[in-house]
Amino acid sequence: MARNMMISSTNYVDTATSITADDEVATLPIENLQDRQIVRIWRNTQTTAQIDIDFGSARIVNFAALVKHNISQTGTIRWRFSNVADFSTTAYDSGVVDAWPIVEEFGTLPWGVFIWGGYLNPEVAANYTISTFDILQTPIQARYFRIDISDPSNTDGYIQAGRLLSGPAYEPSINYANGVSFEFVDESRITKSRGGQTFVDEVERFRRMQFELINLPEKEIFGNIFNQVDRLRGVAQDILIIPQPDDPNTWITQNIYGRITATGPIVNSALDYYSRLIEVEELI
Repeated sequence: MARNMMISSTNYVDTATSITADDEVATLPIENLQDRQIVRIWRNTQTTAQIDIDFGSARIVNFAALVKHNISQTGTIRWRFSNVADFSTTAYDSGVVDAWPIVEEFGTLPWGVFIWGGYLNPEVAANYTISTFDILQTPIQARYFRIDISDPSNTDGYIQAGRLLSGPAYEPSINYANGVSFEFVDESRITKSRGGQTFVDEVERFRRMQFELINLPEKEIFGNIFNQVDRLRGVAQDILIIPQPDDPNTWITQNIYGRITATGPIVNSALDYYSRLIEVEELI
């Protein structure tokens, strides 16, 4: 049975007692991965990287995400969690996996839409905030978190990323209702001169998702949405939405690292059951 959506409002990387990398550009330090402004990037000077995080104490986590990176489609990543600093034993080890998920099986779409192997066409990928995710099948408890990246074919000659996330993600007991919507928002300004010429002030587009959680038990929705999302995150703090945790094909196009646009009401939709409409805009 497919898992329900995941909503993460807690990022233990932000409160870690230490975050280090084996290499970094002095003006683009690893601490930038703790900044929700993902334009403040971390960058190194080579095509491999190792990042180590000490949460300070054992934490419960069930996902990890490296947001807005430049790892190429031939790059690999390895996620590990441990309770010993040298990682001689692990609570979780993903093994070496592709940094980019396959979004379509080869041959299912017209020639040229997807490149060999089913990865997203680079021209299409340029319209997305490219991120890599690891979704654990069951939550684990660990103090230390390590990421290994290898990308020898990276034409940039370095690795960079805008945000690192890991923590517990809430999975509603009832999945979002039918009618979920995704869209690209284009706030480019278009003006016309008196002579009829069109002028465009183009800005980067971002994604928006709207979904509704319906008929959740009172304790569940108040504990996880009212307290964790509305009270602690509000409209100012970041949040991660993973609509289909079991389907890596959707992770690039549908997962959204962003913020909720408004703290709307929780509505008593039935006896002892409540609903909430949520809208999330991507941070770019």
